Amino acid sequence: MKGQAVSPYRLRRMEFEDIGQVELIEREAFPTLWPPTSYRKELKNNLANYLVCVHTGEFVEERNGVASRDGIISRALSFLGIIKSKQDVVTSRELIVGFIGMWCMADEGHIVSIAVKENYRRKGLGELLLLGSLELAIDTGLYDVTLEARVTNYGAHALYEKYGFRHVGVRKGYYSDNREDAAIMTTDPILSVQYKGMLEERRSKFEKRYDDSERLSY
Repeated sequence: MKGQAVSPYRLRRMEFEDIGQVELIEREAFPTLWPPTSYRKELKNNLANYLVCVHTGEFVEERNGVASRDGIISRALSFLGIIKSKQDVVTSRELIVGFIGMWCMADEGHIVSIAVKENYRRKGLGELLLLGSLELAIDTGLYDVTLEARVTNYGAHALYEKYGFRHVGVRKGYYSDNREDAAIMTTDPILSVQYKGMLEERRSKFEKRYDDSERLSY
């Protein structure tokens, strides 16, 4: 969409250097999750594919792998003696505002996690992440994509239905924090002409609404 302003948000594959920021987002979005996700193992897993959404105009300070946008966390750890100042390794990286994880098993994609940093919600970034994962699934040649969502998370259901997911079942007591059921949702074949056409239409509308959010090659 030449000539239009480009959103500062873009997607790329998750890297090992992103783990600190992604862990902070996971703890914020899923405070009762236990055990936390081992992203080092996930990034070494050939079945797992993670994308992050970065804000290209903002940066975060990381001190010895501990992420803090303003350095408060790392300075506190240094004061407590957990991090020795003379050993500090400080780096500056683009701010990560969300992530999505998808496992590719045989010919099926399974979205295992999606989260957006609290201060950046309601900006269309969850939709951008979902759209990116579906494009990745098509590029990988998968047959369909599935996911689970809390049965009471009606906003998420509406977003997933918008991208062709339909309810196919329920997992009883799926969520460990309150034993809430999970709705199982899946797409129709994503390599079909019909689905690709629908996705392209959704992408076009999204770009018009959110200033042509840029995607990198995956």
